[in-house]
Amino acid sequence: MAVESDLLLPFLAGMTLVLAVAHTLGIVSDRLGFAPVVGELLTGLVLGPSVLGLVAPSVTAVVVPVPDRLAALASLGLILLLVLAGTEVDVQTVRRYVRPTIALATGASVVPFLLGFALGWSLPARFLVAPEQRLPFALFLATALSISAVPVAVRVLIDLDAMDRTVGQLTLTVAVVIDAAGWIALTIVSDIARVGQIDPLGVGRTLVVLGVFVGVAVGFGPRIVETLFDVTAYVRSPVLTGFSIVIVVGLAMAGGSLALGLEAVLGAFLAGVLVRNRLETETKRVFEMVTLGLFAPIFFATAGLRVDLSGLFTLDTLLVAGVTLAVAVLGKALGVVLGAIFTDLSRAEIVCLAIGLNARGAMELVVAALGLAIGILTPTIYAVVVLVAIVTSVMTPPLLRRALVHLPDDVPLGTA
Repeated sequence: MAVESDLLLPFLAGMTLVLAVAHTLGIVSDRLGFAPVVGELLTGLVLGPSVLGLVAPSVTAVVVPVPDRLAALASLGLILLLVLAGTEVDVQTVRRYVRPTIALATGASVVPFLLGFALGWSLPARFLVAPEQRLPFALFLATALSISAVPVAVRVLIDLDAMDRTVGQLTLTVAVVIDAAGWIALTIVSDIARVGQIDPLGVGRTLVVLGVFVGVAVGFGPRIVETLFDVTAYVRSPVLTGFSIVIVVGLAMAGGSLALGLEAVLGAFLAGVLVRNRLETETKRVFEMVTLGLFAPIFFATAGLRVDLSGLFTLDTLLVAGVTLAVAVLGKALGVVLGAIFTDLSRAEIVCLAIGLNARGAMELVVAALGLAIGILTPTIYAVVVLVAIVTSVMTPPLLRRALVHLPDDVPLGTA
């Protein structure tokens, strides 16, 4: 019992600290005109070595290094957040706007990827781990700058009450496509970094598994979900509810995709899409409260707990950080504009999409952490990439709030 108490007490203390600070900063962010997710993202930096670690290291020691149990809850938060994202997707809207989704996703990922590669190829050698790693370094930086953070986009759109609007739906679907392409690119780049070459068979196998998984989920998933909800309605048990089905289906599909070598977020997102049509209003409300009130803040907060921004405070590094941020923001905006050429979107819609897809959030932190772990990114460039992730996430909510004002409510795409 004493051993269990010794393990449980630090976990409870860390969880209490993270949630208290996350919700406090979320309220402050909301009052200042930002979305609450901004405060949650900054929680990790405040509690981590970058801020509180300098003035109160004993407090930071409660959550750094991140306890295993807290890290597990953060992973669960990511999964539930993607399930929630799936429940917000209107499949009919996606089918109606396949062309703009493909066009925008292509532009918003290819353009920043190319600009990021050019930046990585031209940076001075002192920012590289080794001169011979120029190619994987440039590819890794390009991948980090090309992605869009689905969880941040979801949270911002929900906070601004824009998820059910057509632009919100399109922002989400485009972000999902960009993210999926980003993870595939990350797999290829990681192979180059580890073995020095691309494994065509491995990449092909991943693409085949991805196609089969999505096909099976779309083909058989709806019938299975319908059966589960019908059983729930028939049993009428207080321990077997629609909420239970959402959780079980979400975890099962996330685990299934992970077992197949895919990302857990893919299965979680598909699970949300599958259960969407059977969710009652009360079930949806409870699921949102649990996800956004408990698990999502833990996920966003712990993403920044391992970050130390002290390596940025030199003139040349600040210059590189500024150029990298400019490349990330302008590349994403230019990509959206070029992709929009092949659509009939209005100027107001293009602005909203360019702003919404600019947030990188914790997804870029994951990419940066992997690059640091396999020895491709130096601690300095790691800090730069983290800074880009935070700044783009901070600037998105207020800009998107202003952009949405100029977009009429409930207007079909292309007619605003």
